[in-house]
Amino acid sequence: MKEVFYIKDSIENKISYYHLLFFLMVLPFDSFYSSIILVSFLIHTIIFTNKNSLLHIKKDTLILQSVFIVSLISVIYSPSVSASLNVISNQLALLLFPFLLAITSLDLPKYRSKLLQGLTLSCTLTVLYLYFDAFHVLLYYHQPLKNIFSSTFVNHNFSLPINMHATYLSMLLVLCIIYSLYQLFYPQAKFKRIYFISCSLILLAGLIQLSSKSAFITLLIIIIIGFPWFLISKIKRHQYLFISLVSSVLLINFILSFQVFRFRFLETLKNDLSENSAVVEKYGRADRWHAAWDLIKQSPVIGTGTGSEIPLLRNIYFERKMYGSYLLSLNAHNQYLSFTINSGLIGLAIYLATIVWGLWQAIKKKDLMLLSFLTLIMVVSFSEDLLDVNKGIFIYAFFFPFLIRAGGRPDT
Repeated sequence: MKEVFYIKDSIENKISYYHLLFFLMVLPFDSFYSSIILVSFLIHTIIFTNKNSLLHIKKDTLILQSVFIVSLISVIYSPSVSASLNVISNQLALLLFPFLLAITSLDLPKYRSKLLQGLTLSCTLTVLYLYFDAFHVLLYYHQPLKNIFSSTFVNHNFSLPINMHATYLSMLLVLCIIYSLYQLFYPQAKFKRIYFISCSLILLAGLIQLSSKSAFITLLIIIIIGFPWFLISKIKRHQYLFISLVSSVLLINFILSFQVFRFRFLETLKNDLSENSAVVEKYGRADRWHAAWDLIKQSPVIGTGTGSEIPLLRNIYFERKMYGSYLLSLNAHNQYLSFTINSGLIGLAIYLATIVWGLWQAIKKKDLMLLSFLTLIMVVSFSEDLLDVNKGIFIYAFFFPFLIRAGGRPDT
């Protein structure tokens, strides 16, 4: 791990590197720390900005900032100025990171692997801490250790000690698992191989405990499809595909053998995707998606303005006696619907076009990490308003431009 925390470079680049390293290492924790580091990195980068560095701002920077630009334009016709400005202030990272990573003098491809190692180390230690805290609670209350596989320590309850949303922590774990497995496809020292295998197993255990369906599905997609497509020769692809499918089936069967995970992965999915007739049960995602769709019909082309989603949805929730969703001020829990509500089909088209452009870059460069990140974004966008909360914003805002700028294999 010495190479992660010690680099040989100019003072300016060392400071930039440590800003990015510590930003990644605090991502699993409260957004306050990420925000402080982003502000510090902004000040540092501006101090060392010159005319030559500004020449690195090209059209891809604007593409990466397009989501923020759409939100900014949609402020003009928002029904609530305060709500729209609150959204814009939360999404500033979407504007800043593409800009900062474009003008920084730090050689991002050179340090890409080290930075991802730092994130992997942080996430692995975080999962170990969460398990330590869970077992400490069980021992303190003289509960059997098998209760670790109960609803008390699954999903949001597992990540509660660090006050992190289970899905967003799971997104980080998926990226770290893929990075760790990626390293095993290339020559590594024995210690390094043991380290990456250990990290993968610990992170996978944490991912199962967090039970984020969208994150887990993404991991399976990348392992079964992404790895053989990008890393395995055509001759061995069928062999790998067979082994990965059998391993995935065995893993799924093992997970579903526990009642708590069976309920979490199957029953909650069924509840989310079915509309409920009983008033007290009208809080599932399908109910909110139906309400969101009716709201979209009011202004399908340009939307109802940035920040309008929750206030307008609450009105519909109240009319339909969806009191749980109303009192909790729940959003649509679907990024595609969210964009269409706020910025209409135009905003949705720009969001999708940005992702497609990123996928094209990933395929062209054969960049598995970029492909994995964008697949994660696409899948999670079906179940979460990814860009409605700070942690989701930071994940999207940093990794998209970072993986585009860093490029290449993440092992050099």
